[in-house]
Amino acid sequence: MPMTLVSSDPRRGFLRAAPVALRMCLVVSASPPRSQILVRAAQEEHWATIVCRGAEEAARQAVRNRIQLALVDMQAVPHGEERAFRSLVEQLASRDGPLVAVCGNPNDNLGEVWSRQLGVWMYLPGVDSESDLALVCSEARSIVEKLSGQTAKSDRTVEPAK
Repeated sequence: MPMTLVSSDPRRGFLRAAPVALRMCLVVSASPPRSQILVRAAQEEHWATIVCRGAEEAARQAVRNRIQLALVDMQAVPHGEERAFRSLVEQLASRDGPLVAVCGNPNDNLGEVWSRQLGVWMYLPGVDSESDLALVCSEARSIVEKLSGQTAKSDRTVEPAK
């Protein structure tokens, strides 16, 4: 991690970790071709990506890394892994911080209602190679930048007037 000199006075100076300005996107898809579509869109909008093929691996990565955006592909979930992927979406949606976008099956009204009830940021039915996912990633980047600006402002202390 990069270090920053906090004081110009060498007697008082000390090093501390500089804030990392990377935007991290978790891409979860069991399908390599669909995963590539999601990664390409995220990287086009300058997101660093962590790619996972399974829900358990994705859950571990979400704990280890400061994820700001999660793109979860529910269209390509292998038979028998639906519950694990749903649990992952529930975990991600319950956390404070990451924007969660679920790529669902076209005409899956129940999947959309379920996602929205969880409070996912965006539900995207029928995502394919023709979808403009870069626009979604761009909007997510704008939201994350605005939120981080608000956090920085709220972290500043104000001296009371005398």
